[in-house]
Amino acid sequence: MQFEPIPILSKIRALYDMPRSKERFDKYLYLLQGIEKEDMILPIASFNPMGNQVASAQLNKLIELGAESILNEVIDETNDNINIDNRVIQVAINLVDDVEGSWSEHYTTDYKSKFEFVNLLNRGFCTPIFWTSEVLSEINIRERIIEYLRRTMFWVENGQPQSLQDCLDQEVYVQSGLDNSSALNESELKFLKGFLKQYGQTQDAILIYNFFYGDEGSENLSYIKCCIKRNGGFEYSKYLAST
Repeated sequence: MQFEPIPILSKIRALYDMPRSKERFDKYLYLLQGIEKEDMILPIASFNPMGNQVASAQLNKLIELGAESILNEVIDETNDNINIDNRVIQVAINLVDDVEGSWSEHYTTDYKSKFEFVNLLNRGFCTPIFWTSEVLSEINIRERIIEYLRRTMFWVENGQPQSLQDCLDQEVYVQSGLDNSSALNESELKFLKGFLKQYGQTQDAILIYNFFYGDEGSENLSYIKCCIKRNGGFEYSKYLAST
């Protein structure tokens, strides 16, 4: 398997330079699906086609920080160290508008991008996502890209995770390619270990969601809350990867 970068940020920059009109939206659909509009030909589905000044400013920041140059570097480094199968996966940076545009809900979009991206993978795409709400830096751009490449590698080797334990195994694999320390204290680690022992084989998406995003993420959707801190499962995966 090899990853291949797709430069798209300049195309979206040109799109955002257009007035916010039907013409802009039609142009977006053309970029996404081409003339025939039968399938996705460019993986830009996470962008808000009608993004306002906030989305535009964050797009400019990605360009200023050289996000696509970083993408090229990470792909070169990754391709030198993988030999899974002979497929080619095209990689394109996406920007999710989770602020004023209200185009995408943060937690559910993040969940789907990490645990439910089978349709993208079947089309040969990988889309590391960034947020209009976050502070960008060269460091978190590099780490985010590595994370999404490694998730794709995990799926190609192991298939889509089904149970909570499968999802955790994926995220431990992702974090093993980074050098991040966990922010969990001893009592939080003990609680999550017990939660995993009890529910590790569950395929209940709501429980899996709560494990990773915690009560804060669950509250927005009126999901069950299990006394887990924000991003608890992701922090637990960092802990397991480091130990």
